[in-house]
Amino acid sequence: MEGAALGASFDVLLTSVVEATKKVAGFTAHLNRLQSTLSCIKPIIDDVETLDLILDRPRHETEALTIQLIEAERLVVRCSKVSKWNVFMRLYYSNKLSNLEASLLNFFQINVAALHLCETKRVSVVVGDLQEKVNQMAKMLNKLS
Repeated sequence: MEGAALGASFDVLLTSVVEATKKVAGFTAHLNRLQSTLSCIKPIIDDVETLDLILDRPRHETEALTIQLIEAERLVVRCSKVSKWNVFMRLYYSNKLSNLEASLLNFFQINVAALHLCETKRVSVVVGDLQEKVNQMAKMLNKLS
């Protein structure tokens, strides 16, 4: 059930962004962009969560993203409480939202690429082990024939 934290965090963030987009005029462009980004990421998050459960993957692989999503949801909630008349706070949170979007992009460009490389290496090791076992079995069968 460890992978469920990622999906739950993601769903809470996406819901918060959708709600904030509807009621906060000062951040509409940022929140629309963030909502679009999250909507594109959603199927990937769902697949990762499902595969983590099937493969019994450790939580640490997705924990950084889960934490980032929880912090992002808190930021969106704070943005939704900013008055449309408070220009300075709107500017402050606009910058925070831009940074959030950049950090999500950075996470997927760097962290996910690194995890992908690691997984590829793991698969290569497993395939090599399987090939060795198949070769051993083939030799045993040849001796029996």
